[in-house]
Amino acid sequence: MAARRRRWPRVLAGIASTLVLLATGAAAAGAVLYDRLDDNIVGIDVSDQFTDPRPTKAADPTEPMNVLVMGSDTRDIKGSKKYGNSNNAGIEGQRSDTTLLFHISGDRTRILGMSIPRDSLVTLPMCKNSQGQMMGGYTGRFNEAFDIGGPGCTMKAVEELTGIYIDHFVVVDFNGFKDMVDAVGGVEVCLEESVDDPNSGLKLPAGKQDISGEDALAFVRARETLGDGSDLQRIQRQQDFISSMIRKVTSTGVITNPIKLFNLLDAGTKSLTTDKQMSNLSVIQDIAESMTGIRPSDVTFVTVPYVYNTDGSTVSWDQAKADRMFKAIINDQPWPEPPTVPAGQTALTVPPSDISVLVVNGTPQDGFGNIVATDLQQQGYNVVGVRGAKTNSPTTSVSYGAADAEAARTLSYAAGATDSTVTERSDGVLVLKVGDDYSGIKPVVTKKKKDPLDTSAPKTADTSICVS
Repeated sequence: MAARRRRWPRVLAGIASTLVLLATGAAAAGAVLYDRLDDNIVGIDVSDQFTDPRPTKAADPTEPMNVLVMGSDTRDIKGSKKYGNSNNAGIEGQRSDTTLLFHISGDRTRILGMSIPRDSLVTLPMCKNSQGQMMGGYTGRFNEAFDIGGPGCTMKAVEELTGIYIDHFVVVDFNGFKDMVDAVGGVEVCLEESVDDPNSGLKLPAGKQDISGEDALAFVRARETLGDGSDLQRIQRQQDFISSMIRKVTSTGVITNPIKLFNLLDAGTKSLTTDKQMSNLSVIQDIAESMTGIRPSDVTFVTVPYVYNTDGSTVSWDQAKADRMFKAIINDQPWPEPPTVPAGQTALTVPPSDISVLVVNGTPQDGFGNIVATDLQQQGYNVVGVRGAKTNSPTTSVSYGAADAEAARTLSYAAGATDSTVTERSDGVLVLKVGDDYSGIKPVVTKKKKDPLDTSAPKTADTSICVS
């Protein structure tokens, strides 16, 4: 049996904030210091992993942009091992278990960071390995793509699995990350209980505290002694840490301190390996300058929707939910989808899955109630029955018990009901009487309640890791 691989620290903290800081700091660094920062970044060519030609120029910083960020335990890009061709620098001994896709909106008002669980069971793409041989095409864990063909193969996997075009990629070196955390004076975390984890080296007291580089790596590495031991909960912890890092490096104390700022820029650029087009500091600066208006509250973190597999160690994507998220990214639309707000009302709160409906056909068309029942079921409603009305109705209406007023708001909006009536019903069933004006069931997005145990729930970077 193959030896168990060492589980390396995995967090992509500070990448978004590093780009923002480059916008404010690089131009003022002076020619010599600017050249030093520029020389820190290493670019590699992964175009041979793709059959279609890749762009030879950097993506337009005024257009929507997708940047794939991968975590790495080393910056040994001068090794002899190659992925595909002589231009693709070897990444000898690297492990990349953490992958985030950052979508930067075209209007530069928001950033979405989408975590991809490393233990996702997926169909891996065909990629060139270090000997130039084609491998892949089988079902395996998502993180195997990097082992097959480096960052280019991971990039190809994301594009094939999601349909999202990747403009640029970044591989983050965590030795440089340690220096970044130290450069900002540590990052705030909170622990409900003290931790003494010999596996990760993490030894911290309970409570709120700032942790420096080595402890930061141990914090995001720890598994068995923090949370439920799952990699998915570790992803949540990593997202929390990134958020805390973003808040720290965008604080006035860092940006206005020339020494701290340059140390951070130096550590940040030394930790980056990118595609060729993005390896020029001026390109990163152009991107960063376009994002100077983005605040921590504009940065949202999500995880690809998933379900646990029976093996207890892998997950599969909830494809229906995932496809909606991917579509929003492709179309440069906000995610999570904003809740539906009917005219003159507040946001809807009861989802279709929580609503039971009895359909009453108030039209002269026989069987039309069954058509409406199908429309409802396709939108997630629970249809408990279909019957005909004694008299036809020109308009669609909803009747409901007093306790189901919120559910009635959802159904009334979705069905285009022009009238609603409170009845003595107490069984929780809403009655939808379909009239001649019926034109279908509109999709709705309801305001979700926060669930602290939901590891896939969206969160913004202004949400503190320290809740008390």
